Amino acid sequence: MAGFTAEARVGSSLSVPRGRPRRHLLLACAGVLALALIGLLTMMFGAVNLSAGEALSGLTAGSDSSSGLVVGHIRLPRFLDAILVGGSLGVAGALLQGVTRNPLGDPTIFGLTAAAGLASAIAISISPQIPQWGIAIACMIGGLVGAGILFIVAYRGAVSPVRLALAGVALSALFGAITVALLASVRTFLQTTLGFLAGGLYGSDWADFRSILPYAIPALAAALALSGRLNVLSLGDDVATGLGVLADRTRLAVLVVAGVLTASAVAVAGLVGFVGLLSPHLARYISGSDNRFLIPASALVGAIIVTAADLVAKLVISPSEIPMGIITAALGAPFLLYLVRFKV
Repeated sequence: MAGFTAEARVGSSLSVPRGRPRRHLLLACAGVLALALIGLLTMMFGAVNLSAGEALSGLTAGSDSSSGLVVGHIRLPRFLDAILVGGSLGVAGALLQGVTRNPLGDPTIFGLTAAAGLASAIAISISPQIPQWGIAIACMIGGLVGAGILFIVAYRGAVSPVRLALAGVALSALFGAITVALLASVRTFLQTTLGFLAGGLYGSDWADFRSILPYAIPALAAALALSGRLNVLSLGDDVATGLGVLADRTRLAVLVVAGVLTASAVAVAGLVGFVGLLSPHLARYISGSDNRFLIPASALVGAIIVTAADLVAKLVISPSEIPMGIITAALGAPFLLYLVRFKV
């Protein structure tokens, strides 16, 4: 009860200042409308372009009509997959930035993306025809193992945020190198793995959506449940312990949840980078620094980034497409340089 009271007190002290809630609510509504607009454009444009009316009617039409087939069986599941991928990566980034108090916190930088990717590569190399649910399970195992290794390496009597970051960079490089080596041994390397390594949603369908839904939704709920403890942890380990929050257990729980969220995204979209870095920073303009509001705002911003990037990836060289990860990297790499130059 003491821990809960402490979380409530700290949460209230981090609440949005008076006069700003209306602005933040308007920004959140604008974000939802932007996501809806991107969804409409996604239903309309691709290898076969549809009018707005055809796209909307395709949402309710059966597979016997051309618009129903294109929208209901190809574009709608891909859009929903993009929302889950973006939301998962955005929340994972918010958790990692909160638990380490590091503006560079990101699933890719901390090695969780590479850990899930390595597990997926192992599964593919063993059985190239592995079903999507099998890849999802492999990614979950990889994400959890990566989170555990990261915690163990960073633990020395206590978990240091600095050691977490340094260990994550090293693990990311190691797991990434092994992943490329494994996938290079697969005969269908270019066809099977180029999109995975660069990150993209080409060919994603309802099977992908169903395979990660049981993991992503509970993990998002767990992230919200941890938001109060993250607020307390932001005050420092000594203060958090005095208020009844166990710092190391909280960090381990956050790493596990971030690992599951990252694995959910990797299972569908491959190694998409920088979404977890960008989303929390942009979300702070909507919600402020209170994690109770920052986490859902990061999910919204992450969904917008990934759905927009996927739309652009389809349109740049239509009717072909480029990997979505190229678009997110073009946005995230300059932002990372900005953070390194001015914020770190």
